[in-house]
Amino acid sequence: MILVFETTWDGTMHAPGNSATVQSLARAFPEQQVLMLGSAAHLEQVNRDPEVAALPNLRLAPIGLWPGARDHTQHVRASRAWHEFATFRAGLALVPKGESCLIFLISTTATATFAAAAAAHLSGRRCGVLVGWHGNLSEALSPRSRNPLARAFDIRAGLDHRWRLPVRFLVLEQIIKQTLAGVSIAAAARTDVLPLPILTREAKASSPATLGWPIRFGFVGWGSPAKGFDRFLDAARQVKARWGERAEFVHIGRANKPHDPAANAVLAYPLTDQPLPRDEFARRVDETHFITLPFQRGYYDFAASGGLIDAVTWTRPVVTSDVPLTRQFFDEYGDIGSLCADDSGFATAIEDILTAADPHRYAAQVANLAAARDSRLPVALAPRFRALVQQGFPGLL
Repeated sequence: MILVFETTWDGTMHAPGNSATVQSLARAFPEQQVLMLGSAAHLEQVNRDPEVAALPNLRLAPIGLWPGARDHTQHVRASRAWHEFATFRAGLALVPKGESCLIFLISTTATATFAAAAAAHLSGRRCGVLVGWHGNLSEALSPRSRNPLARAFDIRAGLDHRWRLPVRFLVLEQIIKQTLAGVSIAAAARTDVLPLPILTREAKASSPATLGWPIRFGFVGWGSPAKGFDRFLDAARQVKARWGERAEFVHIGRANKPHDPAANAVLAYPLTDQPLPRDEFARRVDETHFITLPFQRGYYDFAASGGLIDAVTWTRPVVTSDVPLTRQFFDEYGDIGSLCADDSGFATAIEDILTAADPHRYAAQVANLAAARDSRLPVALAPRFRALVQQGFPGLL
């Protein structure tokens, strides 16, 4: 049996990626029962894709989440560790007697790996633990607490720990494993790579991308300085001043408070600090021609990008920073848009697109993204998922 735990995120957070990932896993092991446990609100979002209900070996079951500040996943908290341990123990109690089990933490915290390993060991059954990392993996480089107990259970300790049962890590892009090797060779040696999958439902629903006027540029995700939203707005102001109504700029997500009122003057829709309903999110992505992704080094050295995956899902070429993650995508898939060497390059790249407006190159970029999309569908990634689990946990399933 396979238990998938989402003990960190609630509601819409990570829901599209989690839905696609658990679909890939259920397809990878059709002979195994796959049970995903998460908050009721999160599972509702995961279940929005009809592909979930269509998988006979996949079930969803609600659990309670730790009530503390879940976004600080690097903090070592005894109450969170105990809640995680109890959650994993309760999940393991649902596994038929005598049956081995793979525990998959689809997201994790500093203490979750320790809690899962302890619960698995005490269960008395044969278990393996697969730990999925997102951007919080970058916290392995953060200054560590002087408290020896906290240091013993922080993210870096979990990466370097010598586990008594099989524990492996999963990252969502090859470049992340390469970066991790520079932090911990031991951790990289037990790390597998599964490209971040995309939702079949959204891939099917996207409209064919064709270039036309006005040309629309979208920023996908959280509108914060850390995500590069200020640089997107700066480029939008510069371009709008010269191109007027021939260029439009769309924010597809929610923004930090307080809002800059001047930002609304260059955006097609007013800013909001509320989560954007997924249907509205999809509609806004669908109406864009290019996705603008002003990445910074640091966070995205250890994280896959949901915005980049949205561009692949809807086959929208990108205007993005030249960082290792985006360079990997260009190397793998060819010309999928424009790479910008620095912040000033975004306005220049956008104006180059407006000046040339080449529908033939645009069509070729869309075709490259369509090939990338097809390679990241759950049905395409299932054999790879099966292989990495069988190699990492030989004989477990």
